[in-house]
Amino acid sequence: MFFQRSPVARRSVLLGGGVATVLALAGAVLAPTAQAGTIHPTVHCVLPAGQGDPSGPQDITVDLTPATVQPGGKVHAKVTLGPGPATSPFKLDDVPSTPSIDLVMSGGATGKVTVQGPTVPVDVPAAPAPIVIPPYEGDFFVPANASGPIQFTPVKMNTATVVFGGNYNTPCEVVSGGGVVATVTAQGGGGAEATVSVPAGPVKPSTSVTLSGAGWTPGATATPTLCDAGGGGCDATKLTGSSLSIDAAGALGGSITLANSWTIPDGSYSVQVSDGTKQARAPLQVKAYVPAGPYELRAYPDRAAVGTVITVSGKNYHQDQQLNVVALDADGNTLDDTAVYPNTTTAGTFTTEFTISDPAIAFIHTDEGGVEGTDTKVPFTVTTGGGPGEGGTGTQKFTFSVTPGPLSMSQAGGEVNFGAVQLDGTSHDVPGALNPIQVSDARGGTAGWSLTGTLSDFTAAGGGTAVIPAGAVSWTPSCSAHADAIGTPTAGAPGALGATPAGLCQVQAGGSVVGGVYDASAGLNLHVPAVVPGGNYAATLTLSLS
Repeated sequence: MFFQRSPVARRSVLLGGGVATVLALAGAVLAPTAQAGTIHPTVHCVLPAGQGDPSGPQDITVDLTPATVQPGGKVHAKVTLGPGPATSPFKLDDVPSTPSIDLVMSGGATGKVTVQGPTVPVDVPAAPAPIVIPPYEGDFFVPANASGPIQFTPVKMNTATVVFGGNYNTPCEVVSGGGVVATVTAQGGGGAEATVSVPAGPVKPSTSVTLSGAGWTPGATATPTLCDAGGGGCDATKLTGSSLSIDAAGALGGSITLANSWTIPDGSYSVQVSDGTKQARAPLQVKAYVPAGPYELRAYPDRAAVGTVITVSGKNYHQDQQLNVVALDADGNTLDDTAVYPNTTTAGTFTTEFTISDPAIAFIHTDEGGVEGTDTKVPFTVTTGGGPGEGGTGTQKFTFSVTPGPLSMSQAGGEVNFGAVQLDGTSHDVPGALNPIQVSDARGGTAGWSLTGTLSDFTAAGGGTAVIPAGAVSWTPSCSAHADAIGTPTAGAPGALGATPAGLCQVQAGGSVVGGVYDASAGLNLHVPAVVPGGNYAATLTLSLS
């Protein structure tokens, strides 16, 4: 029987042939340190996979250091949790677990911060024994506009776990008996405030999001996380990748990749970035792909013999869904052994191979993990016999012709102006750059090509004897090929220009076809003698492509 997953049940897992309830993790029983503050609230937990939502007491101890911090500065937290009401019905060993706690600020600052500990393996006993999470540590930053004593009040804890390949969360919110657990004083002028910018419109889960910003620590490592709209609930596991970097000027650039829509539901979030000494957040709207119309399911071909592998595809599904693709008989009964489970893309499409393994197949059926109302099907015909040559054969000959094109070049401009040089009794070296050149080889042959340049001597405006030779200009060639080009271009050697052709770029002739579009340019240097008559000078560079 193939496994159908509903919006709730899809977070369950198969264990020993049945559906096993997923564990929920609570805190650890450890004595608070002498410097720590402790509260004894009642918490309400929501267990994954529909296990329930128990409430009960839980001790929370938080130790914050240093006692005084600059506005925008970093605070280190040590968190110890007592046993809470959440338990697990099964004994499990070495469960990867990531604990976190949200603290609300009051007094010298407002908003929420999250302390997230490292992922550690946890041995989970079966209920009623408590689940012990070791004490954990993490850092957060106070706001850049903080001033004076800041009180921190725990409001929510969460334990993220990985069980049987699935990701699960157990949130526990403080519902009564809470209060301030620690105080830190913001004092001093602080540093320059860092900024982070994100796209203004909604973005889809499972996609890349470009970030930018300024005011960061030059060359530092940028660490992103995704938080709720108020800055709490920060969870790095909601991001699956990051290419963020901070350059020597303190500018932030790069992108982050969001986790799938199961992990990040539609809603308002904030992207938080820290570099070890600074932190900034920006609001982000997340909205998954919405199908543009009814499901469009296709089986190709729509008739084949048993043993044939066909292609099943579709569009207008919800993104990031694991589909059940299965065959039905003529009465609509599921043929269990035929099922495959492809995932949809961020655009709501899918494509999968499907083996025609049963002569009773009459339909190809899909649904989004067993969710009611997501079923669709298309008819399919299983052909009989299947012996060699049955049904006849046919051939069609495809032909076309290719007309060779030219070898040509174009350039971005017709003048290089080195500017003005002020005579002061010493020689001067003036840098410049050749206007970019594009070579197109559409001949469809093996000949290759060569681009060279010659330069005349400089003459003063109005004519007269040349006083600056062509060799006063030297170049450093560079060239590259466009993505579809065949043949590797080679830049010419750096050196002085003159009447003898100097190589700028070439593609060697060979035994196979070369061609495509190539770019060429060169860095220039003009050496102006210490003594030369004043005036305007000009020389002509002649580029030859052959």
